[in-house]
Amino acid sequence: MIEVPARQRPPRPDPKDRPTQVVWALRLWMASGVLLIGLGAFGIVADAVSLGFDFGILAVDFLILILGVAYLLLGAKTYRGAVQWRSSLSALTCVVVAMLLPLTIGFQSAGLAVVLAAAVVGLFGSVLAYRPLADRWFKCQLGDCPPEDASKDAPQ
Repeated sequence: MIEVPARQRPPRPDPKDRPTQVVWALRLWMASGVLLIGLGAFGIVADAVSLGFDFGILAVDFLILILGVAYLLLGAKTYRGAVQWRSSLSALTCVVVAMLLPLTIGFQSAGLAVVLAAAVVGLFGSVLAYRPLADRWFKCQLGDCPPEDASKDAPQ
């Protein structure tokens, strides 16, 4: 008979040992999510009042709101220690900025420029999350990381 091992939770680093780069990356992701939610909600209300219910424009505002919610949900999962979501959130921030940049330039829209600025805040969080000290924390396996001084003492 084939033995099937019990399902184990993925290893998680100790949340108490977060470096400041990890904390700031998470703060920037959350701030970007809140800004996108606010801009999306403001856009929905402003466009519904001024243009009526033109669903093309309201759909863009609704997508901005959904992006903000996605940033918050993925950031919260990452903050609680489910580190496998870091790459998904980082990829999402890169894709959103890469899509908004040509749209902002092409349509020459001040509103999209503000949304792009809010998305760039999340991109800065992604950059911080992959800095060496933060990357090392994300890759730790339940506290068996080498002490921080060990990397300085290691021969080059």
